[in-house]
Amino acid sequence: MSHSSPESASEHIFQNIRRYLSKQVIRRLRIRFRLFAKDAVRAPLKYVRLAFIGLILFYVMFGDYGIVSRIRLEVERARLQSELDAEHRRTEQLNTQIQNAKSFGDH
Repeated sequence: MSHSSPESASEHIFQNIRRYLSKQVIRRLRIRFRLFAKDAVRAPLKYVRLAFIGLILFYVMFGDYGIVSRIRLEVERARLQSELDAEHRRTEQLNTQIQNAKSFGDH
């Protein structure tokens, strides 16, 4: 006599539900693909326009002069500006030290 634990029974049920749902999902995807194919044959210009708009949006986002590049360059500019400001402060400190050393040597 085999005794099945509640965990294995619930796991078996879960697997059956998952299999059923995946079959349903595949069936729905097939139907949607068929409808898309029929619509693409009937009105190809609509999909050409959508593809063209998609390419333009992709270029605007990720192209050489796109939004992502702009943000990356702005971040780099801010970092370089802070480094430059730190170097200016260091230069001023060094100039002050030089002036103090000269004035100390003159006395």
